[in-house]
Amino acid sequence: MIRTMIIDDEQTAVNVLAMLLKKKCRDVEVIATSNSPLEGKKLIERLSPDLVFLDIEMPGMSGIDLLRSFTNPTFRVVFVTAHDAYAVEAFRLSAIDYLLKPVEGDDIVRTIQKIKKDIEKDQNTFGAQLHHLEELLAKNNSSSEAKIGIAMADKIVFVNITDIMYCEANGSYTNVFLQDGNKMVTSKSLSEFEWQLADHNFYRIHHSLLINLNRVKEFQRHDGGYVIMENGKRLEGSQRKRKDFLDAIHDIVI
Repeated sequence: MIRTMIIDDEQTAVNVLAMLLKKKCRDVEVIATSNSPLEGKKLIERLSPDLVFLDIEMPGMSGIDLLRSFTNPTFRVVFVTAHDAYAVEAFRLSAIDYLLKPVEGDDIVRTIQKIKKDIEKDQNTFGAQLHHLEELLAKNNSSSEAKIGIAMADKIVFVNITDIMYCEANGSYTNVFLQDGNKMVTSKSLSEFEWQLADHNFYRIHHSLLINLNRVKEFQRHDGGYVIMENGKRLEGSQRKRKDFLDAIHDIVI
């Protein structure tokens, strides 16, 4: 049996993948699932799975960041992604296994068959493959500034993601605050922004606030904990998310 874990922040995606594995791949045993990359990392360390299905776009820590935290991963990885065309091409060129959302049963069967052959041959070159993938993605990121299109009432405005200070839910709308002080209002939900910006170091500190961690000036521990952005704006996070927020910024604190 191939001892397998699924890490995806969307429970529906976890359920679908687990169901398809059970139905289509009888030699695969799902030993654990998690909606949190931080919890998923701990489960990997404790359970030592043979295979991990790993979502890329997750709040707090991307799937690639999770893998970077392992010096020499012995488990095999299948990325599950709804990423853009360039990233999918990077996966292909790096020979890294991936599945596109929505996941289909035939794709899973083909992937598991390949994993089984690798296990039989005792082949696990994932470390080198991940390095190659990172190089390809870095090359793309350096060649052009990442942008996002914000749909407004009468137009779509494209802004550099690095210029977004934070996003704030406003009923069924979202206010997007930019580095230059401008505010944009869109009918897209804050959850949609959270999904789109998951790989760009954004974190949801409150059900109504999504902040750019690269634009945080200070984190104040008193008064329940709050952040001060580069523009001087004070934003209070929820107590429930405080520990997860501190975990998210752990790697950039010395």
